[in-house]
Amino acid sequence: MAWRHYEVRHTGQVVLIDQTGGQITAEYESGLVATGKTRVFAGYFVRLTLPSETVFLGEDEHALRSALLRLASNMSAVKLAPQCAGLDPRWRESGLSENSGFGYFVFYPDPVHMMDPMPSPLEADDAGTDAKIREAVRGMRIGLTPRPR
Repeated sequence: MAWRHYEVRHTGQVVLIDQTGGQITAEYESGLVATGKTRVFAGYFVRLTLPSETVFLGEDEHALRSALLRLASNMSAVKLAPQCAGLDPRWRESGLSENSGFGYFVFYPDPVHMMDPMPSPLEADDAGTDAKIREAVRGMRIGLTPRPR
């Protein structure tokens, strides 16, 4: 009897870069690891299956993102690099999104799944934004009262 059970919570595709710079699309699964006859929680996993049916697995007892980092480390041994947002050091989880697979970038307004491609920073109209801020601040008089002279 197999004592390790993988409860898949999310599936999809991810792009890998090989040693020649070529792209490979692979299938991934992520979720919870349970163990024992009563299936006690044992951690998180990310499993990636190449088109050649080769399977890579990353597991961690405490964090889903750490499982992704272990997967990337295991894949680096065969010179493959997953191209996903969760591997970027700027990707952050909030207290509510922790271990859900979703996180945030300072430069991007929407939540990003850790296995999604890196979002590009939004191009802001800096001159227009600065003008709007100046106009709003100019009209503010919070806590200030004119002094009689």
